[in-house]
Amino acid sequence: MQYILIHTGAPDLDGAWDDEAWASLTSWLDETIGSGVSIEGSPLGLDADATTVKVRDGQLIVTDGPYAETKEQVAAVRWAGRHPHSWMGAVEVRALIGGAPAVHLPEPGTGKTRYMMLVCTDPAVDPQEFVHMKPVGPWVAEMDGRGIRLFGSELEPPGAARTVRVRESRAIVTDGPFAETKEQVAGFDVLECADLDEAIEAAAKHPMARVGILEVRPFRPLGED
Repeated sequence: MQYILIHTGAPDLDGAWDDEAWASLTSWLDETIGSGVSIEGSPLGLDADATTVKVRDGQLIVTDGPYAETKEQVAAVRWAGRHPHSWMGAVEVRALIGGAPAVHLPEPGTGKTRYMMLVCTDPAVDPQEFVHMKPVGPWVAEMDGRGIRLFGSELEPPGAARTVRVRESRAIVTDGPFAETKEQVAGFDVLECADLDEAIEAAAKHPMARVGILEVRPFRPLGED
């Protein structure tokens, strides 16, 4: 079984990353990558770097910021294992339904930017509208063919999520996602685009854009402020 770990924390979290935390992260990476547990992962841009995309009545609506207003923010993604981020934030564990590639991705192409696209539900949309949603297969085929989509997966329902926090050396595991919001992450795709406009164009073509919300957020180098 493959899992995605969604790392979250308060907006002022960067200041908590001292030398001990960075050393622990390096050790965690060495262990999980060396053992084959970690397949792929990267920090993401912060909330200010997020762009939300949806299509309503044929109109493209693009807004700055994340899909949901919460005090927590998505900070990084890493598959499986333990992570020092749980000391000061939280790590949500969700099983992948579709699966991820079994090899590490190559470095981004020249002039390309990688984006995490979160596929989210929209509580304002009548659930009956999902009956009219087009299949995702043609979108996947098009984006794979254009070299934009590197991989992605539907996720197990939020009710199957587990959130892990470590406080005073004690692991606290709770059922459910990290944030209590009406919007929930239903899946994800990793995109490689020439710029944000191309990422928005890809997101707008996704069938969920008409009944849900898509958030695109750039990856950032590890340790970059």
